[in-house]
Amino acid sequence: MARLFGSIYDYFASHKTIFWCVFIVLFLLVGAGASRIRFENNINKMIPHDPNIEAMNNILNHTKTGEQLIFSLRFKDSTQAAPDQLIERQQELEAALLALAPQYIQSIQSIQDADKEQVFSELAINYLPIFLDSSDYKKIDSITLAPDLEEHFRKLHHLLLSPAGMVAKRFAAADPLNMTPLAFNKLQALSFDPNFELYNGYIFNSNLKKLNFFVTPTLNAGETGKNKPFIAALNKIITQFTAKHPDTDILYFGGLAVGVANAEQMQTDTIVTLSLTIVLLLGLTYYVFRRKRISLIIIVPVLFGALFGMSITALLTEQVSIIAIGAGAIILGIAVDFSVHFMSHTRTTSSIKETVAGLSAPLTLGAITTIGAFYALRFANAPLLRDLGTFASFSLMGASLFTLILLPHISPRPRQVTKDNLIDKLAARKPEGNKWLLALVILATPVLWYYSKDVGFDSNLMNLNYMSPQLKKAEQELNKDNAYALSSLFVLTKGISEEQALQKMEQHRQLLKQLKSDSLIRNVIDPSSLLPSLATQTERINRWKAYWTPEKIQAIMQKVKLGAQKAGFSDDAFNEFSYTLSRDYQAFDSSSRAFLKAMLPASFAQNGKDYYSIATVKIAPGKRAAVISQFNKEKGITATDRQSVSEKLLDLLQDDFNKLLLISGGLVFIALLIAYGRFELALISFLPMAVSWVWITGLMSILGLQFNVVNIVIATLLFGLGDDYSIFMMDSLMEKYRTGKNHIKSARSAVYLSVLTTVTGLGTLVFAQHPALQSIALIAVLGLICVVFVSQVLQPFLFNFLIQSRTDKGFMPFTILSLIKSVFAFMHFVIGCLLVSFAGIFLVRLRLFGKERGKSIFHYILNKYTSSVIYLNHKFGQQVIKAPGVNFDRPAVYIANHSSFLDILIMTMLHPKLVLLTNKWVYRSPVFGAVVRMAEYYPVADGAAESIEPLRGLVARGYSIVVFPEGTRSKTDKIARFHKGAFFIAEELKLDIIPVILHGVHYTMQKGDFLLKNGFMHIEALPPIAYTDRSWGDTVKDRTKSIAQYFRKEFNYVKATIETPTYFREQLVKGYIYKGPVLEWYCRIKTRLEDNYELLHTLLPREGRFYDLGCGYGFATYLLHWASEARTFTGVDYDEEKISTAQHHYKRTEKINFETGDISSYNLLPCTGIIVSDVLHYLTPAAQLAVLEKCYTALEPGGVLIIRDGIKELAERHKGTELSEQFSTHIMGFNKTKNELHFIYKKDIETWAAKYDMQIKIIDNTKNTSNIMMLLYKS
Repeated sequence: MARLFGSIYDYFASHKTIFWCVFIVLFLLVGAGASRIRFENNINKMIPHDPNIEAMNNILNHTKTGEQLIFSLRFKDSTQAAPDQLIERQQELEAALLALAPQYIQSIQSIQDADKEQVFSELAINYLPIFLDSSDYKKIDSITLAPDLEEHFRKLHHLLLSPAGMVAKRFAAADPLNMTPLAFNKLQALSFDPNFELYNGYIFNSNLKKLNFFVTPTLNAGETGKNKPFIAALNKIITQFTAKHPDTDILYFGGLAVGVANAEQMQTDTIVTLSLTIVLLLGLTYYVFRRKRISLIIIVPVLFGALFGMSITALLTEQVSIIAIGAGAIILGIAVDFSVHFMSHTRTTSSIKETVAGLSAPLTLGAITTIGAFYALRFANAPLLRDLGTFASFSLMGASLFTLILLPHISPRPRQVTKDNLIDKLAARKPEGNKWLLALVILATPVLWYYSKDVGFDSNLMNLNYMSPQLKKAEQELNKDNAYALSSLFVLTKGISEEQALQKMEQHRQLLKQLKSDSLIRNVIDPSSLLPSLATQTERINRWKAYWTPEKIQAIMQKVKLGAQKAGFSDDAFNEFSYTLSRDYQAFDSSSRAFLKAMLPASFAQNGKDYYSIATVKIAPGKRAAVISQFNKEKGITATDRQSVSEKLLDLLQDDFNKLLLISGGLVFIALLIAYGRFELALISFLPMAVSWVWITGLMSILGLQFNVVNIVIATLLFGLGDDYSIFMMDSLMEKYRTGKNHIKSARSAVYLSVLTTVTGLGTLVFAQHPALQSIALIAVLGLICVVFVSQVLQPFLFNFLIQSRTDKGFMPFTILSLIKSVFAFMHFVIGCLLVSFAGIFLVRLRLFGKERGKSIFHYILNKYTSSVIYLNHKFGQQVIKAPGVNFDRPAVYIANHSSFLDILIMTMLHPKLVLLTNKWVYRSPVFGAVVRMAEYYPVADGAAESIEPLRGLVARGYSIVVFPEGTRSKTDKIARFHKGAFFIAEELKLDIIPVILHGVHYTMQKGDFLLKNGFMHIEALPPIAYTDRSWGDTVKDRTKSIAQYFRKEFNYVKATIETPTYFREQLVKGYIYKGPVLEWYCRIKTRLEDNYELLHTLLPREGRFYDLGCGYGFATYLLHWASEARTFTGVDYDEEKISTAQHHYKRTEKINFETGDISSYNLLPCTGIIVSDVLHYLTPAAQLAVLEKCYTALEPGGVLIIRDGIKELAERHKGTELSEQFSTHIMGFNKTKNELHFIYKKDIETWAAKYDMQIKIIDNTKNTSNIMMLLYKS
């Protein structure tokens, strides 16, 4: 990344005209693209996609009832019930409202039209067969099949003469059998709300204190912009009316009013919060940078990012939620993070290019993870979150690219910081070193995790709507008055046409009847009962015709005439009935359908190309679950109510929450893993975010804060911004570890400034009045504070604990596997000690098997247990060698070198009859002290002389004595001075001495560390030194000295034999694993291809001063020195970054040094050997010769010059060499060069060697390249 963005910077820096053209064109393009965006003020964009929720949304927003504004009038005196006076006030208000028609108001429904009953009566007669279902024919049969109709007509005659007969007179002549009332029964069944009643045609609540009427707007509720002047005019009329009638209270409510209120408040909040954010950011950045220009420049990437985001969003979507853009304060607060980091780093660099190079990797990684985290919102159920995901991710993409490509060229030259500000002073502190803060994180996390499980989710979408106090009051009143209706269940069917939706509803009519028959539901408003589908209409007409055959009509007319005459009617009173029965009925015409639909305003809905038929069901108490269960079994039907919507929304909200958490967190972790190439580094960076999330949710639970469909975006915010902070901190921690350059304060200062700017951007949302924005503010600010606090304490602590602090002490850094393995081994050891101690109680203390036998069994168990610790827990090899004459069954004094805790376990596992001399802390250890005491290991705190008699008894029982003559563990594998105790004991007890060499144990687990490495342990028992053999000296002192010399000699021989470069491969690689994935794998692959430089090891002298010219990262330098510590090495390379990295290996000593330099001008000191590997071809031929001359001059007589390079003579193989070099220098930029490549000829080297009479030896062991090795010995 540094090379890519560095090249772009260089190009624009030298082509300023092109830069400004690109700059202007890009701004024009994104500006033009952003201007095409279309905003949508639909609050329902917050609703997740789900059949139940969409069904309720269609009921509330896409039916005629849902589109209306509901008005209510009442007197402020709640005790006053004056319906006639309220009617007068309503008529006055209605007259005022009609002034807004037809521009804004389509109609006002205030009184139930009496003509509607007359119209329906005519429809009932004209379309009678369509209103009758199969059950109605049974009722007709009960009349027609009677033997005599006299009684029926007598009742009809009585009815017509009574006051109630006014309605019956309308259709008595045409329908004397009363079939038409069967249709009226269906109409009356459509109303069952007991909370309302009619008074003089007006709709009142049950106590006649509140009058309700309905206004149908001309415009659709979604046209918020056009509806704003309507609501303004409406409010003006109401204000004037209440001023005239102060005793009257007027409330209105509807989706249109809520939509306008939301849009106006969102617009106001956006302007206020963005303006406030910009002002605060300008002030904050000026305080930090003390340069007015920077304060303005920092905003430019944010502006570009916002325009870029809007332009891309405009391309991808037709409309975008204004609420998503209204959350611009969030995006601004995050986007400014990039430019803040850039400007912060200019305070500690000498040039803009250096800033670009240093920031390109962490800023790119941070941008990718942040963009990815916000793009995860595209997977949410709510359209609002998907809109926000699109806008946010592309806005951040534009801002980050602008920061790395264009911002450097409009930024002022870096100015070195001369005085720290408050942020710098705070950044200078090391919170990870504060034990109280660390304790707070460790102790508070499990507590907050416990509370986090109870964090709540607010599934009430109305809580996210902005409503004025008047609208809130109206909503409460409406909900109270409509409690009966709101408790209903709504059953919906969907089709591509209204006809299809009705047909699907009819398919489930039998289920509705069955549920009512089973007393599961009380009543049903089924639109298909009043307005059946066309197919059903045709079917019913045909049923009528099939029922009323000409013969049956003739017969019934005779019975009607006879019965009517007997009841006192004239002969021709019901002649019209014959026409009713025989007329040619047709399906409803358009006007009839329109009339019937108007009578069912809540039963039909249209949303785009989808049509809905809606049945309203009143459920019997306690039967809700059973009814919904029945509907859920049916296909093509959706049953929903407020409770269902709330439950489903809660499920979807939790699903979105978990999904966003998983996707955001997973994406960030995977990105970190790919970028760092190590699970450990990814975990160290990610863990603070995970812990922060526990803190946030725990604190929310404690404070009573809840997640909702909008503020779950905090999940993406946390992982988007939290990873930025972690990445920049990790970059500085790794830089210090890799090169020793400490930029932690600078990174921490940038993080703190970023937090302040982001909190400023998000904190301004506190001043927003819109609940959707306000719900984000507190949680976002709380979350960011948690993130920065936890990350600044936990991340450096973990990095230091696992890596930096260990390497500062010369210890190998932990890996996750080595840590697990070490902890497992430690637990194995501790648990084993406890179990062996428990066994010892029965075997040694209680003597269940006798004294000696019990102790023998105990030693056997101890022997096998220590063997298990060694063999089960370590991924290394062991080699036990016994010299002839070594017999563990015969008592002797065993001496061994001591540099690791494992020495004790290894000596114990050699044989059950070995007893160790220990120091006081081992003897009294709470973990294994009991085992030591029961095994009769002897403490020698009081000197060897005091131990003779106890040890004599052990020897008499067949035990051997193990002594570590150095007295204590050595910090290195160098053998320290031997104490005389072991030799004194051997002399006094007349025992042979058997030296045991322990090699590789120190490497496997060194003193002061509990890390288990993958070492190879060599255990070798040397030939016994007989007590009678006086060649080792006559006195204890002499024998101690001579045997110590012998021991060191044998140990050094083993060491030289085993410790080749390959032996130290793990030690080398582990020093590079946390310095970047490319370097780690380059180290692994390079050393494997070079066979760990075993050949160079055999060719170089074992001691002396050596140079490695073109040493790179120092792989060969380290391995060759460790394989023979008598070699002193100096590595030289042209690349400063490589030298800095090589210089900071955790196992570097004063015998290894690395220097940056051009080898063509570097001064060499007298030396034993020089390695010039794969470097000569970077020099010009003249410089190559100069280097060789310097090497010859610096070499001491007998010294060796090793040249490895590609030679031109091997033409075919040389193509591979040239290709690889072109790749490493020009494409990857892995190797630096200031010249063209000039490969050498072997003959030229031979000619030069002959000039100085140097012996030359050629080694060609490659197949695919022309690289050969030439050894030149100075005579």
